[in-house]
Amino acid sequence: MKKLIFGIVLLVIATVTHAQPAPVYAPAWSDSCEMVQQALELPYFYCPCKEASIAFSFPVEAMVKDTVWYTATMDDLLQGISAYWFSKSSVTMEVFAFCFSKVPTFTLTVGPNQMCDMDVEKINAKLAAMDEQAKLMAKELTPHIRIYPNRGDSGRVYCYPYDQGPESKCEDPLPLRVGMTYVCDKEENVYRMEWSSIASSGKSFVRWKQKQNKPCEIWLTLDSCSGEEIGRARLSDSIHVYQPDSAQLVNARMAKRSLWLHVTHAKGYTGRVFVHNNPKYAEVALEPVNKNACYGKSFVQDFRTYTNDTSFVDTIWVNRDTLTTREVTFTFTRPTLEFDTVYVTQSELARGYIYKPSNTIFNAYGDYTVEIKKAGTCSRIVQVTVAPEPTQGVDYVGHSDRRSCKYLQNGQLFIIIDDRKYNVFGQEQPKTNN
Repeated sequence: MKKLIFGIVLLVIATVTHAQPAPVYAPAWSDSCEMVQQALELPYFYCPCKEASIAFSFPVEAMVKDTVWYTATMDDLLQGISAYWFSKSSVTMEVFAFCFSKVPTFTLTVGPNQMCDMDVEKINAKLAAMDEQAKLMAKELTPHIRIYPNRGDSGRVYCYPYDQGPESKCEDPLPLRVGMTYVCDKEENVYRMEWSSIASSGKSFVRWKQKQNKPCEIWLTLDSCSGEEIGRARLSDSIHVYQPDSAQLVNARMAKRSLWLHVTHAKGYTGRVFVHNNPKYAEVALEPVNKNACYGKSFVQDFRTYTNDTSFVDTIWVNRDTLTTREVTFTFTRPTLEFDTVYVTQSELARGYIYKPSNTIFNAYGDYTVEIKKAGTCSRIVQVTVAPEPTQGVDYVGHSDRRSCKYLQNGQLFIIIDDRKYNVFGQEQPKTNN
């Protein structure tokens, strides 16, 4: 039985810690229950646990003002959970395997304005660790949870399946708390920060976290959704952050103007966003990076891809409110210019001649510079001369009304096309008086 209780605790502690439904009023328990409780000397909370518990179901959005008992089925827990707790004080959660248990199997106190979640994989892993008899019993048991705000303060709870969160729109935005995690499963999300929560130093950063490093776009406005925009950025990975202009934030705080954070991303994936004030910096910066390569290759460093010369100091997230820096220098050597000549007939040119090395289409004679790219190799830069194909079988054509002719000069064959002179290799020659 101890193993069974322990297994239930493992499933519940990270999923329902501060995410339980808590109606303002709980139903009263019966006199008969009190008689049983007194007769069997059961714990004082036996009756509220047994008869006043509220059934759990997703989603939950409610105020918690007093001690509340509730139950959650294993099916509920197997959806995973993402939960928010908004309050100026902490909340305590106690898990009981049975209502007649005299002490909780587990107790946890959660600080103010925090969020926790647990995915299905973690829950399944804990279930898999239980023996078969415990698994069968667990499916039939209903964990009993008691939750109560500390110091008599009330709080608001939001509870959703894992990787989902409450809708936060311009008309009804969630409060933006420093250090709190916000699940962004909708394509558009808006959060509102009171002016008093803006750092007096103006120093803060916004971090985006996404499992596959899918991007998001963020921007800040003052006073409302449609207010003055004071910053915008595109975050493409989970270790680079956006640091708003500190002077703008100081001015907003001094003017007592609320700050609105907008987060948008493509449909089909979920991310998380965090805001931290007064970031700390690691004492030792990361090892500098200085690399060289030929033009056409690329470097991947700290989840970013570089294909052109660059040199700067990168800022990288370390943990929670701590950042670090890294000096980054990448140099790409451009290739030596090559030359190539292709001979094309008028009919080929009219259809659009394809220069296969670069898949470039030419529609007129002349000189062109093209880049030949191939994955994983150095690029080539080639000056391509597109010339007319020489006419064959005529030694000299002297009619001035012909558009093209060829002739011999000092034993060398030349082609004249529209008053332009070419040798047999298609290279244009200087004009002469001959």
